[in-house]
Order: sequence, then C-alpha cells, then structure tokens
Amino acid sequence: MFGGMTFLRLSLALMLLFGNSAAWAQATAGNAVRNGGFERTIQTANIWGGTDRDGYLVGARASLPVLMAKGEISAQPMPVSVAVGDMNGDGKLDIMAADPQGFIRIYFNSGSPQEPKFNFGELTTPYLTISDTLPPWTPPGVLALGYEKAWSERRRGIRIGLVDTGNTGKLDLVAGNYFGEIFFVPNRGSPQSPQFQQPDQLNKAMLPTMKDPNHRWGNLFAPLLFDWDSDRRPDLLIGEGSYSANNIHLFLNQGSPAAPAFSEEKSQVLALGEGRQQLHPALADVDGDGTMDLLVADREGLVTAYLRPKTWKVGDAIRPTGFLGKNGGLTQESSEAFTLGSGINTISTGDLNGDGLFDLIVGKPNGRVAWSPNKGSKDKPKFEPPKDIQGDKNSQATWTQPSGWEIDLGVNRGNFYVYANCPTAQDDPAAQPKEGTRAVKFGYDVPSKSVIPPPVNLVFAPPARKQAKGATDQLRGTTMENLTVDAPSNRIVMRQEIALQIGTTYNLSMQIKGSKVLNGKAYVAWTASKETGEAREVRGERGSIKRVVNRISDKGEISIDLRPGASWGKAGNKFKVEFAKEKELNNEKTATGTLIIMFELGKPDGTLYLDDVSLVPDK
Repeated sequence: MFGGMTFLRLSLALMLLFGNSAAWAQATAGNAVRNGGFERTIQTANIWGGTDRDGYLVGARASLPVLMAKGEISAQPMPVSVAVGDMNGDGKLDIMAADPQGFIRIYFNSGSPQEPKFNFGELTTPYLTISDTLPPWTPPGVLALGYEKAWSERRRGIRIGLVDTGNTGKLDLVAGNYFGEIFFVPNRGSPQSPQFQQPDQLNKAMLPTMKDPNHRWGNLFAPLLFDWDSDRRPDLLIGEGSYSANNIHLFLNQGSPAAPAFSEEKSQVLALGEGRQQLHPALADVDGDGTMDLLVADREGLVTAYLRPKTWKVGDAIRPTGFLGKNGGLTQESSEAFTLGSGINTISTGDLNGDGLFDLIVGKPNGRVAWSPNKGSKDKPKFEPPKDIQGDKNSQATWTQPSGWEIDLGVNRGNFYVYANCPTAQDDPAAQPKEGTRAVKFGYDVPSKSVIPPPVNLVFAPPARKQAKGATDQLRGTTMENLTVDAPSNRIVMRQEIALQIGTTYNLSMQIKGSKVLNGKAYVAWTASKETGEAREVRGERGSIKRVVNRISDKGEISIDLRPGASWGKAGNKFKVEFAKEKELNNEKTATGTLIIMFELGKPDGTLYLDDVSLVPDK
C-alpha cells in the first residue's frame, strides 16, 4: 500500500508524463498513439510575420558550422543579412532582410525620409533551392561536408545585396550562400512593385566564380555588385566566411550591366582581411572625398574601413585604414572601436533619417534588424550603438504545436505561410475540439495587407518517376526524409513511432474536418525481424571474411482515406497486425510500427483540423 508522500510523488509523475486527465485516460485505455488528443504542446516561433510579439523586425534563426580561429569547427548563430534601397520608388529607403533559413523579406518604409517606419516584413519569392532532393548541379564535394541532407542546406546562411544593374530604377538581387555559391535574381517587376521570380533552375541563376565547382575557395559568401573599376559595369565583391582566406575578393564584370558574368581569371584580392573572420562588406563614402570606400564587418563585431586610394588600379590590394571609432572617425585600437555587438553580424549602409550622412543597418545573430544612426560628419562618421528596429507587434508570434509528433509542413519545399497550431475553442471558435480542450489545425497565415503579392503559389515540380503500389513502397520507407522526397511543396506529413502487438486487431480512428484537403491518407506500417540461426563467417577470395546473419523480416501496412467535411467526422479502419510472407514472424510478440498522416493543403486558405487520433485493440 502506498504511503501518502509516495502516492503524491507517483501522482505528480503521472501528471508530468501524461499532461492531464484526458491523456491519462487515453493511455490507460491502451491507445498506442501518444498525445492523440493534442493536449500537450510546445511553443514554436512564427517564422512568417517578420516581427515578433514586441514588434521588433525579426527573421527565423539558424546556426551553421564555421571554422573558428583555433582551427576547430563549431556551430554558430547566423545573422540576418540586410540590404538597403528604395524598393517601391517612393523616395524612401526600404530594408531587405534574408534570414539564415533562407527566407527573404522586404520591410517597406511607411514613414518619411526623415523618420523611417517599418511595419512588417513581406515575404518575397526567391528561395534559392529547388527541393529537398539532390539537384543534378549540386557539386559532389558538398556531400563530403558530412551533413545529413547537406544539399537542402544550400539556402542556409544567405547573404544579400541590392543593385540597379540596368539603370532602370529597379533593384536586382544578388545572394551568396553557405557553400560558396553566388546567385543573381533580376527584378522582373517595376520600380514601384518589385518582383523576384523563383529560379526554375538554380544553375541558370548562378554566377560562377571558380573553374571547378568541386574545388571551392571559400564559403558563406557575402556579395555586393558595384562598379569598382569604373567601366560602367557592376563588378562582384565577395566577403567570405572561411578562416584560411579571410579577404574581400573582387571579380571584374566580363558581361554587360544587366547580365553580369564573372570568371576566376579576372579575380583578385581587393581588401586584406589580416586575420579577421566572417567578413561582410558594405560601401560608403567614409572620408567625404566623393568616392566609395569599403566597410567590412567581422565576427568580433568590429567594422574596418578600407579607404579607396586615389591611384587604385586593377590588381591592387587595399590594406585596412582603421576601425570605425566609438568616438568618431577611425582608430587603430580595437579597444577604442565602435562595435556592432557580440557574434557574427552583417551590415548595410543608407541614409535612413535624411540628414545627408550614411547610417549602418545591422543584421544580428538573434534574428533582429538594428539601426545605428550616424551622428558625426561627412569626413568623420560617428555611430550610435545599434538599436533594434520596431515595427508592428505580431499577436501570433508563436504557435503551439503538438509534442510527441514529428511534423513536416513543407517549409523546406517552399510551402510559404503554412502553420500547425493546437488551438482551444477560446483561441479559435471554429475548432470546437471533439476530445479534451485542444485540436491540431493546419492552415496558412497569409498577410491581408501587402505591397507585393505573397508567394503562396510556389510549387516545386517533383521529378517524374514510376511509383509502386502501397504506402511504404511508394514512399520508399517511413522516415520523414523518405516521406517528403519528390513531394509537392504543400504536402504535410505527421509521423509517430508506435509499438504494436503481433496478432492483435486494432481500430484506427480520428476526428477530421476542413476544406481544400487533397490526397489525404493515414497509414499504419509495421515491420518485424527474427534471427533464425547463429551467425557464421564465410571466407571469401584473398582471405576476406564475410559475416552472414540468418535473419527473416517482413512488413505490413494499411491505409484509410481522409475526406474531411465542414463539420467533425470520423475516419477509421480495423486491421490485424500480421505478416503474409514470413508467417513465422506471427509467433513473435511485438512489431515496430509507424503512424503516418499525410495530405496536401490547398493554398491560400485550405484548412484541416484533427483530433482524437486513436489506435486501440479492437474489443
């Protein structure tokens, strides 16, 4: 018999384990599904709004492995990359920001030339990836980095720049990524309404900077397009993130102003990094002589000025002139230098307050965008400490997603503005959960007000291939990677590992409702294996030894269609866990199972509610 304290501890443990009475009842009833009522949730950031709950401009966060000063590799928080320009022709500077997950937003200036105001970020289309599958132009050397699904990381750590290549008033986009690739995406819109179309093939959008893409000279490229050699064609300046090179490189334009082209033969070191790392360039007239100089941010938060020599010629490398000083002007002492803050930061320049002096716009590793006003003079700039920029407060800054489930919303495949949330009836009157206090809802959070059309219709066409019958054959396995390979962008997958009793008949059921749900299916797949004899060693040619394991294995599966209506309805099916091929396995006790709920959600207003997902032995 339990003592009072022991019983209290047991009760607390059960509460922590099952969350509430509904989950406890579900577990004791023998439900193989954990958190099938979606009562237990975790908080996840809303990556779409561009502002957080406090109203600060913010992007999604991510870390990437970088080479450190002592030669070790360490995952470091990547900053938002920022660029400044008048994107809609109203005479006010706007901010473009690319977060380290690859989402690019434009913060349009709704204030005045003297008092800027940025309300929220509007997502623009370029995604700089095609799908989670390995594109044919991905260099084989990428896989040597050892990341799981390394090819899907090509959009991570994006660094951006803006330039009017055609002298038309439209700003084009240049972007660099983690793997040392440069992309050029022309503005297909107008000076008043920018339009950046998703490249249908990334190799067509690439600006090669090396003869052999398998032998790369740097990574984490931060590009700028600027006519450095004064031939009326924009050249390519690249800051890079590897420790071995740590310079700013210059590639002279071998193409035209509107169609730039670059080659390794016409490249040089422009600015010597002298041991600094994670170099990010910007342009400004630092000394007031009427020519553009180079500013370079580094991983220590310092900004180094490289004043352009009046006698510069092709082939010349520029040495650093000094750090931006915290008391104005330039200084040789790092202790007297102006700092952007800790961690890796990015910078851009522009006169945000109309006083005739260039300011610093800063992308920070915590995902926020900051502004450092210039309170100095044309020949002696002096910057205030970076202050995070505020826009509109985002009331839905976080989502509550169900814990215990692995969910792929298609974000990596361009399913923009999608979300999963577990609302209560108070949060969402349309939810009215069937079991407990919450249900899970899938939908799209498309902004109602925008300057540019939201990219909700982006779909990556999967390669054509013959598909076999059956869920696990068709989907090539039940891991999330296999379930989403070659998938359309709007495919959503929920997955959970489950334990099943062989020989038991189960009842799979769930409550569903929604609209614009396509190809909805729920699968249960199970596998088992058994050793049928002792392993033995077989000697092969030239003395080689091969270990042979006597093992049998088999799999089974069932599926149900999900066809939700406007009101809650029940979907379900009964099945027996057994094996048809290796019948000897039917004498075993347990099988490893996977529950998969998969569907495609119509854009931009498709919704699906799920509740009371149950997998229990049939009575």
